[in-house]
Amino acid sequence: MAATIAFVSTSTPYDDDRHEYSRAALARLVLAHRARGLSETAGSLTVTRYDAYNGAGSRVSEATSLITLSERILISAVIYERERGSSWEDIGRYLDVTGPAAEERFAVAVEEWRTAFDVPYRLDETGRKRVPQLPTAAYDPRRVSRDLDLWAQVHLLLSDKHAVSGGLDPTGDEEPQPEPVWDEIDGRVQLHHLGTFLALLAGYTHHEPVDEGWDAVTKAVEAGGDEHAYAMAGVFESLDIRMTLDRDSALVFVLVANARSADLRLRINTLMDAFDRP
Repeated sequence: MAATIAFVSTSTPYDDDRHEYSRAALARLVLAHRARGLSETAGSLTVTRYDAYNGAGSRVSEATSLITLSERILISAVIYERERGSSWEDIGRYLDVTGPAAEERFAVAVEEWRTAFDVPYRLDETGRKRVPQLPTAAYDPRRVSRDLDLWAQVHLLLSDKHAVSGGLDPTGDEEPQPEPVWDEIDGRVQLHHLGTFLALLAGYTHHEPVDEGWDAVTKAVEAGGDEHAYAMAGVFESLDIRMTLDRDSALVFVLVANARSADLRLRINTLMDAFDRP
C-alpha cells in the first residue's frame, strides 16, 4: 500500500496581522487572554443562587478547572518571559527552583510555541481537518486585543481604552507605537441574516427602524452596487453603520462606528463574532 503524505499548510488567514507583532507581544497577548479566562471561570464560583441545582461534587470540579487554567497561565507566562529575553535562572528564581530545573520543566512548551510559527496547522488523524497549533490570541491578535481592551474597561472599570493593546509593541521596535483606535468595529454577516443582526443591534441602542423596517434595509443593501449607509439613532447612543455586499459570497461587510461606551462596544463586538460565520 502506498504511503499517504500529509501536507500541512504553513499559512493562515491572519498571517498579515500576526506578522505585525513581535513574538514577545503575541506571547504577552496569549497570557492576557488566558488570564481573562481564569478570571471569568473563577467569577462563576462566587454565585450561590443556583447551588441547589448543581450535582454532588460539581463545585470541586469547577475548582479543579481553575488549577488546570492556572497551570496553562504559568506556561504562558514562562513562554512570554523567554520571548522577552529572561533567562532560565530569572524564571527559576520565582519558582524556587534552579535555572536548569525550570528549563527541564518548560523547555518543551517553549519549543512547541516557537515551532508553531513555522507550522501553524497540523492535520488530524483523518488527514482532512486542520488543527491549529497556536493559541487563539496569537492567530488573530487584532481582534483579541480589541476584545480584551473592552473587557478591561467593563470588568476592571479602567478608564484606559487601550489597557491591553496599548502595552503591546506590534513591531518589536524600540520606538513607541501610536495607540490603536477601536472606534470602528467591523465584521461580516450573511445577507439573509442581516435583518436579524440589525434588529439585535437596534435593541442595544433602543432604536426604532423607519419605513418598512429591516427588510427594507436588507433589500437596499442587496440592490445597491456601492456602500449603503444607515444612521441608527438611539436613546443614549447613535451609530453610523456602513454595509457593502459581496455578491459572489452573499456576505455583507459591516462597519459600525461611533459606539462610545465600552459596554456597547463589547456587545457589538460579541454580536459581530456571532454572525461572522456561515
